[in-house]
Amino acid sequence: MKKYILTGAILFAFSICSFAQNVTYTNTYSTSNKITNLFGLSWEISIPSSNDLISKTSLAGGRFEYRHFLPNAPVSFGIGVSWNSYEQYSPTQTFTYKNGNSAITTDMDKVIYTVPVTALVHYYFNNGKNVMPYIGVGLGAQYAEQDIYYNIFVNNQYNWGFVVRPEVGVLIRPNGGNWGILAGANYQYGTNKNDLVNSNGLKSVAFNIGFFLSR
Repeated sequence: MKKYILTGAILFAFSICSFAQNVTYTNTYSTSNKITNLFGLSWEISIPSSNDLISKTSLAGGRFEYRHFLPNAPVSFGIGVSWNSYEQYSPTQTFTYKNGNSAITTDMDKVIYTVPVTALVHYYFNNGKNVMPYIGVGLGAQYAEQDIYYNIFVNNQYNWGFVVRPEVGVLIRPNGGNWGILAGANYQYGTNKNDLVNSNGLKSVAFNIGFFLSR
């Protein structure tokens, strides 16, 4: 899975470079300040919320996204791909499973790796201006790896779940150019289960900041 993600990231980077060159050329002839297409890349900080396995904030995350703007409405549709890596060490103690029938005394290293892929819709205020606040929502699927390492053992959980991601943010274009700063915050809920800790979902609050290219 990670190999495919890396391959996708490389292809996306090449697309960004090609797109940027095209934007530089076409911008000379641009007569409108409205955005038609947008490619975004941002760093994402994610805080687990009511997570039964991990509570430590993840600084290892990122997000790619593409948005297409409607010509006569302050609305865009697109697609977004994020990834987050969580890790938390727990010192030696006795852990009781949620079923109440068994327990184990050990230290643990817990790791969660998530990749949500969502279809996006956004509504913009001040459309076409240098500062464009927005609200939006993403719906799609989330792949999750949930690993618990203890003693010489490891418990792995791999699955897909449904994910919903309401978000708010802002696009800032210095001097109304075809590039700018992308910043936002979101709440994310995925239905990925973990049978070991009897968890029915992964929840988090995340903040992202990065840049975008537009035309």
